[in-house]
Amino acid sequence: MKHSLTVICALAMVLCLASVGWTHFSGIKICLDPGHGGSDPGAVGNGLQEKTINLDIANRAKSLFQQDAATVISTRTSDVYVSLQGRCDIANNNGANRFIASHCNAGGGVGTETFCHPNGSSNSFDLRNKVNPELVAHMGTTNRGVKTADFYVLRNTSMPAILAEVAFIDNAGDAAKLASAAYRQEAGRAYLHGTQAHYGQTVHDPVSDIIIDNTSGSFYASGNWATGTSSTDKYGSNYRFRSTAAVSDAARWTPNIPSAGNWKVYAWWPAGTNRSPSAPYIVTSTGGNTTVKVNQQVSGGTWNYLGTFSLGAGTGYPTSLSCWTGTGYVVMADAIKWVKQ
Repeated sequence: MKHSLTVICALAMVLCLASVGWTHFSGIKICLDPGHGGSDPGAVGNGLQEKTINLDIANRAKSLFQQDAATVISTRTSDVYVSLQGRCDIANNNGANRFIASHCNAGGGVGTETFCHPNGSSNSFDLRNKVNPELVAHMGTTNRGVKTADFYVLRNTSMPAILAEVAFIDNAGDAAKLASAAYRQEAGRAYLHGTQAHYGQTVHDPVSDIIIDNTSGSFYASGNWATGTSSTDKYGSNYRFRSTAAVSDAARWTPNIPSAGNWKVYAWWPAGTNRSPSAPYIVTSTGGNTTVKVNQQVSGGTWNYLGTFSLGAGTGYPTSLSCWTGTGYVVMADAIKWVKQ
């Protein structure tokens, strides 16, 4: 049974997310439960085993949710048996905010249906109502509707929970889709999109991090920047470097930003005692240019945070590294990363 406090807190979280316009699942824990596994194959049909299909769909959904900043808890990530109570314990003990069980149907029918518990919270009903049409749309299956059932994992989880029967494994048309990696990816996207809609977000595919190395065509440096390979903490196969001087000769990384918004910007450099202690990175944003000076003598071989900036879509927002700083050192141009917020 769902506790009223859980319902109130979950509803408050939904309203908070909607009010601030967040477009990802930062701070949200999603428990994905691929049904059956190990000694329990689940339904079989058309040369397929349900346990295998469930796991692949859940792992694909996991990757998508993680790309959208969710913390994902999986009841299993390989072909192992987990009891029904064990699945509930994993979700409950890890403080999951939502529980999504993924199954395949059998018994001579066709299509997709999604369940919540008849005594579930309003958020359980809403999550069910948002996920089912996404599954139908992405899979191109017959819509069998949204339903309630006293399934064990729906009754014994302490957060809003649903169980989806993606398609019928013993129906030739449905099974052909379950056998297709492309359609299993679509099922993962449907879980993501339905949950996004449930949380009041605009439905979207995750925006992947953008990384530009110095070997990329989106990187530019003049011939005054030499190429080095000896530093073991480099990103990729090499890096570029230049002596510091009072000249305007910046290296430049130019991302193609897919969507306007706030982006975190990180820099990677190989550290060393001859590096500049005040290497000036220049981040171009919608507010103009911001110079961030970093000490490249330390913190090599990792992503170093430069700041969060408002960037527009397109290629008009490069990050540069100038050599115009204290003389007697070199500045290291290696890689830049942008992460959508």
